[in-house]
Amino acid sequence: MSGLTFDPLVPWPVIVVAAVVGAIAVWGWVRRGSPTRHGVVCWSAMGVLLLLVAADPALDGGRASVKRSDANVLFVVDTTGSMAAHDFNGDEPRLAGVRHDIAGLADEFPGAHFALVTFNSKTRVIVPWTTDRGALDSAAQLLRQEWTQYAQGTRLDEPLPTMRQLLPRAGPGSGYDVVFFMSDGEQTVRPAPRSFQRLDPAVAGGAVLGYGTDEGAPMRVYVGREEVPDLFIHDYTTGADAVSRIDEANLDKVAGELGVGYVHRTARGDVEQIADDAAGQAGTVYAGERDTKRRLYWVPAFGVIGLVLWQFARTTLEIVDDRRALGGRTRRASA
Repeated sequence: MSGLTFDPLVPWPVIVVAAVVGAIAVWGWVRRGSPTRHGVVCWSAMGVLLLLVAADPALDGGRASVKRSDANVLFVVDTTGSMAAHDFNGDEPRLAGVRHDIAGLADEFPGAHFALVTFNSKTRVIVPWTTDRGALDSAAQLLRQEWTQYAQGTRLDEPLPTMRQLLPRAGPGSGYDVVFFMSDGEQTVRPAPRSFQRLDPAVAGGAVLGYGTDEGAPMRVYVGREEVPDLFIHDYTTGADAVSRIDEANLDKVAGELGVGYVHRTARGDVEQIADDAAGQAGTVYAGERDTKRRLYWVPAFGVIGLVLWQFARTTLEIVDDRRALGGRTRRASA
C-alpha cells in the first residue's frame, strides 16, 4: 500500500524555524490590524504551500529495475592509418566501427568511470578518468586516423606505458578495471611488440576487439580534415596501393596476455554480450531493483503559482478601480 513520505530539500530544523518565524510574523501583522482578511489568508496559504514544497512529499510507487556499474572502463584505440581501411560493415572505415562500439559498450556500464586512449606514432590520453559520458561520446565521435605524412608504422605496444600509468585505477586486486583494446592488429615496425602480461593482474575484465578483414582494403590519405577520396596510401615495395589486412594472431596474443577474450568485429551490431562477458569477469555491473516514488512537490508549487496569479489579478483590479474613482473625482471637481 502506498504511503506518504517526505524527503525535505532542506533540513527539517530549517523548515520548522521558517514555519515558526512565519507564524510569528503573521500574528504580529494581524495584531497591528493592518492586513485585510484576504491578505492574511493569501499570504499564510503561500507560506504553508512553500513549506510543503520544501518538505518534498511523495507517495511510494513500487519498485523499478536498475543497472549500475562501479567499473573503471579504459578504451585503448588504434588510430594508425590502417584503421581507416574501408572494410568494416561493407565499405565503412574501421574507425566507424570503433566509434559505434565505444558508444554501445559505454551504455552497458552506466555510472562507470571512463577513459579513452589513442595510439599511433604517439600515445595520447584523449579523455582522462571521468564519469562524464558526454565527454567520452564527443571524443569518440571525433576519432580520426593520424595524418598520413606523420605516420611511422604501427606498434601494438605503443600504448603500454600509458596503460601502466592508468591501471589499476582502483588499487591492486580491486577487480574494478575493465579494458577494451581496439585495433586491426597490424605490427609494421620491428622489433616484435612487448608483452602486455604485466597488466594482467590489474585487468579484471574486458576484451580485445579486432577490426578489418582477411581480404583487406586500401587506405585513403588523410590530411587533417578528411580523407582524400581518390588518393590512397602507396606501397613503394609493390608499386601499388597499400592494402591493410587484420592480423588476428597478434590480437589474440594481446588478449591472452591481458587475460581477456578476443572478438572479431566486422559489422555494426549489439555489443551487450561483449559487455556482459567483461562485466562477468570483473563483477562490476549490478542489476537489481529500487523503490520508486511519485514526487508531489509540484502540487503545492502549482498552488503557490495560483495564489500569486490570484493576488496579481486582485491587485490589478484594485488599481483599475482606484484610477476610475480618481478620474470621477477629478471630472466632478472640474465641473
